[in-house]
Amino acid sequence: PDLTGGVVPVVQYKQLDPFSGNDILTSVSEVEYTVKVKNQTGQPLIADSLVLVVDSVLEISGKEIINRVRIEGSDGVTQDGKPFFRIPSTGPELSPYGESEAVTIRVTNPDFLRFYPPGVRVRGIRRSSEKAVKDLLDTLVQKGLLSPEDAMRALESPPSGSP
Repeated sequence: PDLTGGVVPVVQYKQLDPFSGNDILTSVSEVEYTVKVKNQTGQPLIADSLVLVVDSVLEISGKEIINRVRIEGSDGVTQDGKPFFRIPSTGPELSPYGESEAVTIRVTNPDFLRFYPPGVRVRGIRRSSEKAVKDLLDTLVQKGLLSPEDAMRALESPPSGSP
């Protein structure tokens, strides 16, 4: 699933000059970007499932030019032909409000076009907290809103509509 709304990609030039203020556009033949993702959701994410998809590369005029540049070093392409990168992790999950390790995206620009940093999307799987669900069910049982038998069944069976 697309997590871009809650998992924010932060794209920066790898060779950024913080004092120039003119590092928004580029027209050199090869540019490298570092991308980290910040988990702004309140849930942990399964680290091995996180991928960064290069969705677009826009020229200064706003025209899509992803077919005129090469995205180097990707880990593969999606079904619709967009390059993706696996997001490196130091553990089994990316904690809520945590930040990932950096991914390097290299764009080769043979036509020397002026373009903005690539537009990226984050895809992955959220980890539902079993403890949070159990605590919620215990609270509902204590308040008399749910029978203990129903709470046990809820913990045993997957939600309807699950694969």
